[in-house]
Amino acid sequence: MANQVKQVLLYVEGKSDQTFFEGSKFREFVSPLGYSVKVKNLRTKGNVLSNFEKFLKTQEQAIYATLLVYDKDCNDFDSKKIEKILSNYQNSFHFVAVQELEAWFCADHEEVKRIKHDATLNKDTHSIPNPKNWLKELFFKADKGHKDEIGFAEHFAKKINLSNARKHNKSLDRFLLAFENNFQKT
Repeated sequence: MANQVKQVLLYVEGKSDQTFFEGSKFREFVSPLGYSVKVKNLRTKGNVLSNFEKFLKTQEQAIYATLLVYDKDCNDFDSKKIEKILSNYQNSFHFVAVQELEAWFCADHEEVKRIKHDATLNKDTHSIPNPKNWLKELFFKADKGHKDEIGFAEHFAKKINLSNARKHNKSLDRFLLAFENNFQKT
């Protein structure tokens, strides 16, 4: 008998994050592990955390795990408040994209080199102070046009090598390990 697909709800704080996680490369990573991921953008009306809590209260019981992916640069990031919310719900976790989710994109050294062959690589992309600007400059200097957050997400959603990128970004590695470890706390 085939294993049942485990449904994961992934809450994000913006359209570009949603675009990335709905992309083919992330799906290719989670599918062989037995997960189906539904992505919900919390950046609608109101505060991201209050929206997250509202959705947690109404979600179906059949959900295997609930995740919140949050950029550390976000103004209303409060890990204590997030932990308090999550403590009321089983199999709910939060993951921080240190700096911004775009730091995960910068961590794919192979793709960065394809964009601009002489790009300066960062051993740990957590050290990039503003990954969005870094990527803007990278695409501009490579004559690949002007891209914004959505453009970066669209590009990397189809092209990121997660195995390569996780070597250069600890927060991405922690996020992917959670799926690989079946959301068991280690």
